[in-house]
Amino acid sequence: MADNSFIAAVRGTNEGGWLGVGEGFSVNAAKLRAGSEDVDGLQGRCELIAGDAADTLAGLAGSAGHAGLAAALTGAAGQGSRTFFAMGAAYGHVSASLTASAANYSGTDRAIAAKAGGIFKDLR
Repeated sequence: MADNSFIAAVRGTNEGGWLGVGEGFSVNAAKLRAGSEDVDGLQGRCELIAGDAADTLAGLAGSAGHAGLAAALTGAAGQGSRTFFAMGAAYGHVSASLTASAANYSGTDRAIAAKAGGIFKDLR
């Protein structure tokens, strides 16, 4: 597999003008795609934990024997489910963003290579 690294220049400003943040950095599209798969795995684990936590709280509520405690546990189970759902959505967003970034960097890398090939072809 080709190394689809992309070099990007990074610059920032301060009150006095330009401030060099770095000479550049390398981005590897394959590593971005792998990171997306890792985040997908975390999302799956999060969903399993959410289900277990909600089931446990619901079970505790059912066996509490105290109306107020049962209501509090039931509310906590619902809130926990909503929180884990939001975390799952965040994991999904991060995963999709990593995949999109990998595609963008790969496309840019191919475009730069094509342009460079055209430039060098004309110099021969």
